[in-house]
Amino acid sequence: MIFNVTNAPYNAVGDDNTPDDAAIQDAIDDAEAAGGGVVYIPKGIYKLTAGLVVDDDGVILEGEGRETVLRYHAASPESAVIPLHFSKPQSADKPDLRNVGVRDLTIEFTGAGYKDSGGLTMNGCVDWFCERVTVRGNGTGMLGSKTNGIVIGTFSSDGIISGCVVEGVSKPGFYLAGAARVTVVGCMSKNNLCTLPDMPRAGAGFQLGQARAVSFIDCYATGCATGFNIVCLGEYGSGTIDASPAPSQTSFNVTLVAAESALFMKRLGIWNPTTKRIEELPGASATLVNATTNTWTVTLPASNTQPIAAGARIFVNYQPYRNVRIIGGSAKDNVVVYQVPDPQNPNTLKTIVAGVGVFVSSLQPGAVGRDLVISGLVCEGNPGAGIIMAAVEDAIVEGCILRDNGIGIQATDVAMPAATVPPAAPALPAIDQTSRVMISGCEIYDNRDYGVHLRSVEDVTVQGTRIYRTKDTVQEVPIVVNRFDANRRKTTDLKLRDLDFSGYDARKGATFPILTPVVTGGDSDAVEDGLYDLAFFGSPEGKLYAPPGSRYLDRATGNSYRKVHGWKKSGWTASLVAHERLEGVATTDPVDLDLYPVPDKSVVHASVVAMARSDNGECAVYRRVLGARRNTGAPAEVVGAVQTIGADAENDTDWDFSLTVEDNQLRAVITGETGKNIDWLIRTEIDIHTA
Repeated sequence: MIFNVTNAPYNAVGDDNTPDDAAIQDAIDDAEAAGGGVVYIPKGIYKLTAGLVVDDDGVILEGEGRETVLRYHAASPESAVIPLHFSKPQSADKPDLRNVGVRDLTIEFTGAGYKDSGGLTMNGCVDWFCERVTVRGNGTGMLGSKTNGIVIGTFSSDGIISGCVVEGVSKPGFYLAGAARVTVVGCMSKNNLCTLPDMPRAGAGFQLGQARAVSFIDCYATGCATGFNIVCLGEYGSGTIDASPAPSQTSFNVTLVAAESALFMKRLGIWNPTTKRIEELPGASATLVNATTNTWTVTLPASNTQPIAAGARIFVNYQPYRNVRIIGGSAKDNVVVYQVPDPQNPNTLKTIVAGVGVFVSSLQPGAVGRDLVISGLVCEGNPGAGIIMAAVEDAIVEGCILRDNGIGIQATDVAMPAATVPPAAPALPAIDQTSRVMISGCEIYDNRDYGVHLRSVEDVTVQGTRIYRTKDTVQEVPIVVNRFDANRRKTTDLKLRDLDFSGYDARKGATFPILTPVVTGGDSDAVEDGLYDLAFFGSPEGKLYAPPGSRYLDRATGNSYRKVHGWKKSGWTASLVAHERLEGVATTDPVDLDLYPVPDKSVVHASVVAMARSDNGECAVYRRVLGARRNTGAPAEVVGAVQTIGADAENDTDWDFSLTVEDNQLRAVITGETGKNIDWLIRTEIDIHTA
């Protein structure tokens, strides 16, 4: 059935002057009484002074696109309600509102909005849709209110948001909290910024928390504090496991800090000090046994593997996000400017310019998100970073373009928690949270500071990616690796493969000063395990920290290097190939050929194989080994004598090959034969120890 709100008995006017909320609500109520139907709202501007509520199944609100406007009036945040709210009554044991939807209309705020809710809020909905809906704030910070655009929350599932636009609200444009199996496709969120001084970063284009199996496809965020905010929310409540009765692996009592909903008690977490995580307790059921003390009996399945002990921290409504996709779209020009006390001068304010394209993080120490894919996203013009990832495992960033941001992409451990957690319990030592991250096939260039920043993370792979710059005034360093702070782990198990560092050619002079593609803070930050396979300009010896087994190609000379031992910046073995053609050189005129410099305060061992061939087919093979050392302030010198390995193989004894050290260079001395053109191919293996 179709219920036209402008027809009798409803008689909504839509003239932007007469309050129409009662008329529209009557049409919604009749549709619910009929078992469902379409509430049709023709074009017009409908003044709302109260909120509209859909609380029964099968009701769809439909307008005529942007010409149907629900304009909501509230003088202050205290007087505001939700303009359009889909939700069953709070008393419902299972608040599933089924087969509902809204399409082709606009919701506008003329003033404030309801705290922490939205212009359109869908709570506890199942099998729902939201198509071609626009939500607009009032453009002036919404009178200081904290209001989202479109909110999908409280166990909503199996729905789609398509072709929607949110603009000018004071918190996230699209907010999915506790939702599951939701697809957001072809949506735009712009200019959502919070004006409250204590939460300047609250405005986001798209925000997700405690959600499962959510995809953002071809969505666009611009002009917000953060483009996409993927976060593990804090718990709704917490408590500790009681000592009496004695807890077991399948049953325990827990006393909570405050009263909690039975729905929230179905999602519990427990602090595990071994993993430094809050682990989920799947399949939990709970019964309130003492409402005065907020004590519940929790029953777990026999398959529970989490250790249960008296005094352990329990977290209510705990559900870190899982299986999230951001596919295509962009996060551009998300900028927020605010002021904070200057730590150098507390009497003055310091202006902060921030803004992130994608921010992956956690508001609850110990809560770690998992199974995240960011693919084909463009992040541009975000002053903080294109992508920041913290407290996440099993994350893939592929085929993304990250340019003109502060940092291209950062993977980092989380910040330390506050000193105490209510009720006056010690802080959770939630560290070592970020691991198993893949960055593949991306274009990372012309960012202000770094291309890639890795900080106290584990098992990270960067491969098949271009980390480059097109001008020498930006992205000073391709890759930076360091610790979050002195108490955190080093970055471990780092794999760097097949990377393009165009625009960092050190041969071009002082404006290209980068001598190594990976910069660390010295031994304390350098990565000890993993594998690098890199190509850059210049020798890595004394410059590039790398795990043993790593490989390196000097693009300037074509020489290759292997890290045969150690992880510090010394210990590279070079494989050098030199080619020389002697044309009719007399036997009395040997030729010196520089093979490798002897670094200061170093010992060099060289193993050389030289092969010679004349135009008429004569050939020779020579094998030589040499040790050289160079002390501070002294020239390099040979250690002992040049050693010959085996017997020389030669057709012509007039030819000769030897090694020497002169002018701090390891040199080959080659002798030809008068009247003959001889090609020499010299392969040198260099092992260096630098003090």
